Amino acid sequence: MRSVRPGNQEKPISLVLDRTGIYYDARQPSDLECFVRRRFAKPMRTQEIHEAIDLIRSKRLSKYNSFDFSDISELGLQSSDRKDRVIVIDQTAGDASIPGAFAKDETFRQMLQVAIQENRDEEILIKVHPEAMIGRKAGHFTHEVLQALAQVDENCAKALTEGRLRLTPEAINPWPLLEACAKVYCVSSQLGFEAILAGCEVHTFGVPFYGGWGLTVERNPVKLNRRYPVSLEAVFAALYFDYSHYLEYDPVREISFEEAVHQLEERIQLARSEA
Repeated sequence: MRSVRPGNQEKPISLVLDRTGIYYDARQPSDLECFVRRRFAKPMRTQEIHEAIDLIRSKRLSKYNSFDFSDISELGLQSSDRKDRVIVIDQTAGDASIPGAFAKDETFRQMLQVAIQENRDEEILIKVHPEAMIGRKAGHFTHEVLQALAQVDENCAKALTEGRLRLTPEAINPWPLLEACAKVYCVSSQLGFEAILAGCEVHTFGVPFYGGWGLTVERNPVKLNRRYPVSLEAVFAALYFDYSHYLEYDPVREISFEEAVHQLEERIQLARSEA
């Protein structure tokens, strides 16, 4: 949970402090990894964790929270069954989490080709990054990129011709979109972790902070010995309770996870009233 809109015009509601590394760079250890291992090694208050997960899902909160609508009916999807649909998550070009996840720009094209190859009949939605939606940054996929790929990949050409492959640039809340898909393909996007919370089968082509813990289908050859199978509760609690710090700015003070949820909700409502 960061803010309503992308960019630096709004103070983030959460910050991280890492004395070892940083969560998005798997090339080195991080405090987050230590928190995950520590959580998994001792008994956890699972009810509190499940309530927090349910709270985020029920409130439809994400990293960014500026959406025009939250109903997937606006997208004109081909099927009402989530098993008939997968998502490929794009990221902004130059995102530091891409090399930090042992990936590169070319990884996105490879990921899309694998998704098309493995889902010959399913609808494939490419989730456009919020900052690419508003033109603030460039992503890896555009209509032109897809058309160029179709010239050299017959599976891509077939999927485009059949209308099964499409960009999703609409400003829709990601939760109903994730809940309407069975599988998610991603490199290092935080949205991949939300996809796990939404019950999706998540394929990672990088090594994101939630990769290597037994929660995802690992498609990147890099394996980190310092990561091993743990519970979803351990990763969630480490990320949302231990690693993230939540702030109120007037006056400046640290607040709890629950207070942060309330603050973010207030920001969202204010942004909608001013739209």
